[in-house]
Amino acid sequence: MNRSDIHARREKVAYYLVKGVPEGRIAELLEVNRMTIARDIAYIRGAAGSWLDDLAKDGFIHEYKLALAKIRDHEFELQNLFKEARSVEQKTRILEALNETVRLYLEMLGETPTVHAYKRALKKLQEGKGDVQAA
Repeated sequence: MNRSDIHARREKVAYYLVKGVPEGRIAELLEVNRMTIARDIAYIRGAAGSWLDDLAKDGFIHEYKLALAKIRDHEFELQNLFKEARSVEQKTRILEALNETVRLYLEMLGETPTVHAYKRALKKLQEGKGDVQAA
């Protein structure tokens, strides 16, 4: 199994975790050993590091996680449609939709933590716990 296969499997594991699918069921769905899934989960948690913990402590919005899960659902649906598409025109439209889905997903990942950090800093300033630097 190469790195891209492992990466793809870990993305699927993360997707199922967000949906609340138990570890054993994920192993069944992906047709791999449960220990492989356990290692993947450990890797995913390690890669996320303290970033998610910090966001959760500071009120990470549940709707944000749901929105990301919906985008991933849409991406998997489009991938399945692409596999079934017969014409070049259908495949082209599906690829365009996939590109838009990926753009939206990356935009959310990139902007939301920044907005969250800004709001957290603003709250600290309003509480008198920070200094405002002149620009």
